Amino acid sequence: MNAFDALYKNKNGLQDKFVASWSRVAKQFANNPAVIGFDPINEPYPGNNVANPTLNIPGKLDRVALAPMYERIHAEWKKYNPDSVMYFEGTQMPDELGYFGGFVFPTGFEVPPGGEIGSDIHVFNDHTYCCQMGNKVCATGEPPAELAPQCLAWHQKRVGTRSKDAERLGLPLIISEFGACLGTPACVTEITQVAETCDDYLVGWGYWQYKPYGDLTTSAGTGSEGFYSPNGDLLTDKVKALARSYFMNTQGVPLSMSFRDNVFEGSYIAMSQKASPNASTVVYVGDLWFPEGGCTEVTEAETGR
Repeated sequence: MNAFDALYKNKNGLQDKFVASWSRVAKQFANNPAVIGFDPINEPYPGNNVANPTLNIPGKLDRVALAPMYERIHAEWKKYNPDSVMYFEGTQMPDELGYFGGFVFPTGFEVPPGGEIGSDIHVFNDHTYCCQMGNKVCATGEPPAELAPQCLAWHQKRVGTRSKDAERLGLPLIISEFGACLGTPACVTEITQVAETCDDYLVGWGYWQYKPYGDLTTSAGTGSEGFYSPNGDLLTDKVKALARSYFMNTQGVPLSMSFRDNVFEGSYIAMSQKASPNASTVVYVGDLWFPEGGCTEVTEAETGR
């Protein structure tokens, strides 16, 4: 707690050093085509919210501590690559509280750090885990199967609230962490619930990790939270849950997409061929779901627009 306080308040120049380290990283990786963006800090803690209970006010830390620090870091990064994308997160608590089924409060960011509403070089970033509902939810390392309805309600609340935050800021939203579970049926359910919820809100996502690297920070401990078991076998059911169909591109504005019961459905408002003569709509079709390929049906409807 005190360490985070020192970072936010720049005690002993700690924030200066943090910004300087990001400046060095920015210089090293500027214009590297393999880098899609940067995120200054993972799941920032609110600081010493025991000594200073006002930090428990939802949204306060985002406004008074994170936004100014993020602005400093963003300014350093832009020196080397003005078009680089900042992925930024709000505090994980008290903006979300795992009591009585969980609460998710709006973020405190008023504008993208170092940018304006509607910035094209910012992405709002968040995580969602059923384990966030309470300390005992994932006592075994997995979200219990019997809590699946409550877990789904949590993800809908979490992603739904953050989607509204992103819309207010004029930004896309990505859920860059979820799952972090093993290869059990309960894990597959957790993954599927998050992915389906993201589809409902047209939100992008990225799974927690590809392979385990002895990470001790998460609920499953040293278990295999990636795509492979400890002995190197591919966790096929888990991979299949992630290899779901989705719009990779749309020739126009996407309106909806859904992948349930082995059926992908999506809709979008098409642009005129004159406005976009070479654009196309692309749907990902994975061979784990469609080993012999899929069949496609396309319908058109007049929208009056």
